[in-house]
Amino acid sequence: MLAYERKKQILDFLRQQGRFVTVEELCENLYASGATIRRDLKELEESRLIRRARGGAILLESSTSEDPLAFRETQNAMKKQIIAESACKYIRDGMTLFLDSSSTVFLLARMLDQFQELKVITNGLKTALLLSDFKNVRVICTGGTLRENSKSMVGDAARATAARFNGDLALISCRGFSIENGVSEASEEEYCVKRQFLQNSRRALLLCDTSKMNVDFLCRLAPLSQFYEVITERKETNDLCNQHTQIAKIKQPPHAG
Repeated sequence: MLAYERKKQILDFLRQQGRFVTVEELCENLYASGATIRRDLKELEESRLIRRARGGAILLESSTSEDPLAFRETQNAMKKQIIAESACKYIRDGMTLFLDSSSTVFLLARMLDQFQELKVITNGLKTALLLSDFKNVRVICTGGTLRENSKSMVGDAARATAARFNGDLALISCRGFSIENGVSEASEEEYCVKRQFLQNSRRALLLCDTSKMNVDFLCRLAPLSQFYEVITERKETNDLCNQHTQIAKIKQPPHAG
């Protein structure tokens, strides 16, 4: 098992067990040695995700609802790379883009140096910092309250900034999606900003790997029909989901160019 996968399982187990577990319990459930578990706990504590206690670990309150961005960037990395490359074909020179703070969209942001005269509105702190080095991209950061785990800017200030702009394309990921219930988010704060991105964009693309399919979270962001295209790493899944995006395609004719 890779180290980041094991650390994610440690966090998941802490959540399931009421925020405290012993090293022995972790060894037994993760089939790892005590030395390995203690090393993982030390690194998680350095990342301010847990606090080590005598004989075990305590989950910090800020870690109860969402995995840190560092985990999400490495998890399913190849799938996310395929998705990001597929989404690039919808981008044209001179577009105004809404980019969320997700790890998948961050991978796409790395590819934007191939385009000219882009304007990007984002609530992703890491995305904004990355694009600040791209001479071809004008970056507008929403501002707002920083969510430490996701490195995203949220709250009324972030939503209000997004509301000021019209976009050609919104590129959005999510915590879960299904054909029946659409797209959902775990965080109401993230939901509000992404909802504004959707409302102010001419088109919206959903970028999600299939590990998030048929998983529902608290906040319903939108039905699949509100997206112009659903892009996963699997063509058969894309075809299945995009049977439900025809309404968006009728309302939004193809972009010129």
